[in-house]
Amino acid sequence: MKVLRTIAFAILLFGVTLVGNGAHAAGFTFAQNLTIGMSGNDVSVLQQFLITDGYLKISTPTNYFGALTRAALGSWQASAGISPAVGYFGPISRGAMNAIFSQALTGTTQTQITADIIPAPVGVTSTAVVVNGDGSPVRLIIPKLNVSAGFQYNGLKSDGTIEVPTNIYDVGWFTGSPRPGEKGVAIITGHVAQIRNSIVTKPGVFSDLGTLRAGDMLSVQNNQGKSITFVVRAIRTYDPAADATDVFVSADGGAHLNLITCEGTWNQSQLSYSQRLVVFTDAVK
Repeated sequence: MKVLRTIAFAILLFGVTLVGNGAHAAGFTFAQNLTIGMSGNDVSVLQQFLITDGYLKISTPTNYFGALTRAALGSWQASAGISPAVGYFGPISRGAMNAIFSQALTGTTQTQITADIIPAPVGVTSTAVVVNGDGSPVRLIIPKLNVSAGFQYNGLKSDGTIEVPTNIYDVGWFTGSPRPGEKGVAIITGHVAQIRNSIVTKPGVFSDLGTLRAGDMLSVQNNQGKSITFVVRAIRTYDPAADATDVFVSADGGAHLNLITCEGTWNQSQLSYSQRLVVFTDAVK
């Protein structure tokens, strides 16, 4: 029956709870040291933390680690008892801030406000993943979008929908799909935004996904230290009730990676966007 091959792409959104003086990125993990001159998603998350807690006096993150960020970080380090408080985001500071974000996760409320839930095709099952150098993904790099995002591993929920990342900064690899670089179609999901009362309060990791074009490049780093490069082949939008089986399968024997998020008009009553956005990519041989 055709209805069994229809991917509904239902949308829900997760809020970030308030911890301490402000909203923190519950569940986010800093995976690298940061210092002056660096840029990327980790810098953006660090800046948002410092802005929220009143250390960095700018309105929104710039994604660039400059003198203002270093000074603000030094002030936070001093208040947290981290020495030397020189504005270098090293192992001690990373550990302290990751602990804060981990604590925030325990209080995160899954109010229906901002993430993608995608029912998998009939017959697709979740796969348990043991992270032991098996080639599982650890970081997604999209240079054009200035994205450098860590991975969460998402299976299936009891209702058959795909689990989604617990925050707006990470991306999610669906463990029922191949690992990026393996034969078949690897599926990666990400949030487009955090929304409260119909207002976008923070952009998500895939907020600019729709600006990619055919020929753009991205890569996935795995836990074997390998980087697999992909090139964008096509960008398509789908109606929530459309048959989107082609998002999950490929018959050409190649390695593919599809990125999924939402776009269109936000409907507050349905807690859903009007369209789903899929970026189709092929591994570069």
